Amino acid sequence: FGSRNFLAQTISAIHSETVGGHKMPLSSKRSYKFIFACGLLHCIWQLQPAFTGSFSGTVLNPQNTPKRHASALALRYAPASVSAAWQNHFDAFGDQDVDKIMQDYDETSRVTVYNNADGSKVVYKGLAEVKHFFEELFDGLSDLSTLEAPVIDVDEMSGGGGQVFLVWKCPGCGFDTATDTFIFGPDKKIKFQNIVVTEYMVD
Repeated sequence: FGSRNFLAQTISAIHSETVGGHKMPLSSKRSYKFIFACGLLHCIWQLQPAFTGSFSGTVLNPQNTPKRHASALALRYAPASVSAAWQNHFDAFGDQDVDKIMQDYDETSRVTVYNNADGSKVVYKGLAEVKHFFEELFDGLSDLSTLEAPVIDVDEMSGGGGQVFLVWKCPGCGFDTATDTFIFGPDKKIKFQNIVVTEYMVD
């Protein structure tokens, strides 16, 4: 179609029963059918760029849909307090939801893990490493029937930050004892997480 005025020009021509200088003896019923067909084609022409993928990042591009969805979730997540951020973390841990739990970290986050059983110490920095840590941790927590958390202390601090002290265990998965200390920044992101566990291999 040559221009966006095509539909209006065609409708005007039909009402005057002339197209291209020739009389068009169309009945009223046929005229409305022709108008509808022209309108449909005009809409398809206008939407053509979306179907060819030129509007990348829209729901018409299946490859980008998950990314946009994840971005939308991240934009909506804005806990007003350390308690709210901790609730998100606690729920995500119970559901073993890596994407949800990662909402509480950023590129400045650092997770340090010390294992009493073998004396090993591992440090994870930034989103990619922290995500890898939780993926491995959740793989090891295959049976949560013995998971307990007898101590959960949440402290808000002036300025918007705070800390959480957590004691937990999951002996059915080899975690005899574990303690976590979380330090939250004013932005409610976990800046430091220090973990001491006694973890043994489970057959």
